[in-house]
Amino acid sequence: MRILFISHEKNLNGSSKSLLNIIEMLEQEHTIYVLTRFSDGAVYDELLKHNVTILVYKYFLARKSKNTTSEWIFKRLKYNFYSKFENQRTAKTVAKIVKDKGIDIIHSNTSVIDIGGLISQYSGVPHIWHLREFGDLDFSMYPATFNLNYKKWMNCHAERFVCISQAIYNHYSYLDEKKRIVVYNGVDKKNVLEKNYTRKDNIIKFLIAGRILETKGQYEAIAACELLLQQGIKNFELHIAGSGKLNKEYSSEIMEHIVIYGFVKDMPSLRKNIDVELVCSNAEAFGRVTAEAMLGGLPVIGSNKGGTVELIKHGETGYLYSKGNINELAGYMKEFIYNTTQIEKMGKCAKKYALEHFTIERCVSELLGIYHVVLNNRT
Repeated sequence: MRILFISHEKNLNGSSKSLLNIIEMLEQEHTIYVLTRFSDGAVYDELLKHNVTILVYKYFLARKSKNTTSEWIFKRLKYNFYSKFENQRTAKTVAKIVKDKGIDIIHSNTSVIDIGGLISQYSGVPHIWHLREFGDLDFSMYPATFNLNYKKWMNCHAERFVCISQAIYNHYSYLDEKKRIVVYNGVDKKNVLEKNYTRKDNIIKFLIAGRILETKGQYEAIAACELLLQQGIKNFELHIAGSGKLNKEYSSEIMEHIVIYGFVKDMPSLRKNIDVELVCSNAEAFGRVTAEAMLGGLPVIGSNKGGTVELIKHGETGYLYSKGNINELAGYMKEFIYNTTQIEKMGKCAKKYALEHFTIERCVSELLGIYHVVLNNRT
C-alpha cells in the first residue's frame, strides 16, 4: 500500500510523535510519503531517520488560534484572501504527485489542516482525517474560513474521521456518524518499564509532563502542592517536564519541592524515578502522557475532563479529580503519600490496562483495517 501522511508541525509534540510511531510500524511493508511544511526542525530530523519519501511544500493551517478580536479578524482575512489560494495551488501540485506515484490513501494527521481534503478533491484518492484535538477547548483554534458550509465540506472530503477518544468522537458530532470511528492513540513500547517500586527515602515524587501552559494544569498542580505544605506535609516533590517557563512567582518554600527540567527527550528514563503522574489538563483529547505513564507502571491522577476519563480507571489505575478542585487533587496526592503500597498496586494495574488498550501495534492494526475497508468500498 502507498500512503501519503500529512504532517503539520515543526516541533516534536504529541501528534507528531504519534505519527512517527505509526510510520515506524508501517514503513517496512508499505511505501510511505510524508508531506510537510518544513525542511528543518525536530519533526523533519526524525523523518530523515525513516524509510519515507519527504515532500516539502508550503501550505497553511486552516484553523487559527482565536485571541483578540482584531488578531482574529486579521487571521481570517489573511487565510481567505491569501492562504486559502496558496493551499489550493499546493494541493494541485501534490495531487499530481499522488496520481503519478499511485498513492492509495491520503492521511491527514490533525484536524487543523485542510490540505489533505484538497489533495483528495483534486486527485480522487481517498482521504482519512485524524482528529487529534478538540481545537476550540484545548488550543482555542477555530476554522478561519468564511465558508459557512465548511463542516459540510469536511464531510464530503474524507472517507473516515479517526477520533482518538470517545470525547473527540462526541465533540465532532456535526460530522457524519457513519464516517467517525474511535481509534485510541498507540504508544511506543519503549515507554514500557520494568518498574522498581522500592525507594531510598520517603519522598514521593509526582510528575506533570507537557508544555507549560495554563490549560495543561501545571499551576493547578503547584497550588495542590502549596496546600500540602500548609497541612504540614513535606515528603513530596513535584517534577515538571516540558518546554516553557512558569510565569508566576512562588515562595522559596514551595520551590524547594519543585524540580523543573524543561523539554525532556527521554521521558522513560525520567519516569524510572517517579512514583505518580499528574494530568491536570483542561481538555486532553486523548492524553498521550497518561498512556505513557501507565505503560511505565505509574498510577495517574487526572482531571475528569476530555479523554482522560477514558484512560484512568478510578480507584484501580489511579484517580480522577474534579478539574479546578485543588483540595480534591491534593487529597489524592495524600493517598499516595500516606499509603505508598498503593503506588505499586495501582501502577501494575495501570501498566496491564495500557498494554491491553494503548499500544502502537493495536492502533496501527485498526488503522490498516480502516484503509482496507475504504479501498474495498472504492473498487
